Amino acid sequence: MFLKNSLNIIKKLFQVVIMTDDKAAQKAEKELKKRIRQFKKLLKSEEEKTKFYDEICGSEVLVRMELFLPSANPDKFVDGVFIYMDDSGKIVDAEYYFKEGDEGAITRLADKDLKVVGDLFQDEFSLEIE
Repeated sequence: MFLKNSLNIIKKLFQVVIMTDDKAAQKAEKELKKRIRQFKKLLKSEEEKTKFYDEICGSEVLVRMELFLPSANPDKFVDGVFIYMDDSGKIVDAEYYFKEGDEGAITRLADKDLKVVGDLFQDEFSLEIE
């Protein structure tokens, strides 16, 4: 039951729209809309989709693990960490999130904090890709 409640709260976290008025966020939203329009057009033509795939300059395997951190009152406050690992299993990035009531946020960990998270969790997870 605790896990189910936690998952429901996490789902609500991502329904909270956290937007800033800075130009970078506005530009990201504009560019995303352009890409989504492009993707929708590509779905209508196998030839154009194949051409688009051929033009992709690269890709990278990145695995995201979500850690639900302990909370004394998960109905009111939930937090956790997204850990990103490369294809060798090395932790390469992480984000912290919280949800409290109708408020929530996600923030990328600074390098010094990423090192702490890496030191704590690196040996706890293994990754095998075949």
